[in-house]
Amino acid sequence: MTRSRLQAEANPYIAFSDLALNLVFVLIFFVGGILAVGQAGWEQVRYRNAQESVVRAVKQAPLTVRPVLLSPAQRNDPPGAQRWVYRSQGMFVGDTATLSPAGQATLISFARVLRAQGKHWKRVRIEGHTQTSKPNDPERWDLSAARASAVAQAFYRLGGVPPNRLAVAARGGQTPYAGRKFEPRNERVEIVVEYAQKSVPSP
Repeated sequence: MTRSRLQAEANPYIAFSDLALNLVFVLIFFVGGILAVGQAGWEQVRYRNAQESVVRAVKQAPLTVRPVLLSPAQRNDPPGAQRWVYRSQGMFVGDTATLSPAGQATLISFARVLRAQGKHWKRVRIEGHTQTSKPNDPERWDLSAARASAVAQAFYRLGGVPPNRLAVAARGGQTPYAGRKFEPRNERVEIVVEYAQKSVPSP
């Protein structure tokens, strides 16, 4: 047994100092882990509370046509994203990008709900989707883009949602509804409400 070890065993103060130092290191790692997990948990709670607030507002709103809420978020959505789906049938006039009177009315009501809940979300992305293209048939990019744009215009001009918080995307027939090709639900508009944010003032 070495002399230093003999001294440590003989001196209780040295042994106590070693033990205290080890406890400090363990406490530092423990607190750091709790803070990291707590921050991640808080982010999830914040998104969930914001989502639930918007869902309640949509359910209480007098909408002519109610959108379907997809859960959970899909594809490359950011944390806390929420997808609301409107079928194109009845929303647009025939096979065009012209909103029907009923479609326009329900979109305006939905946009006003989002505007009133603006402190909870960061951005609304509007995606146009068309039927899955058959082999050798062209994608209907123009129609999907025009429909998404028509919804965005209704949100902005008639629903009061600030244009800098809107984005438009044309998906064509590349993303079938629920992965099912060649069915009517593929013709739709998806309204993606993104909640990931630091802070956004009310519009």
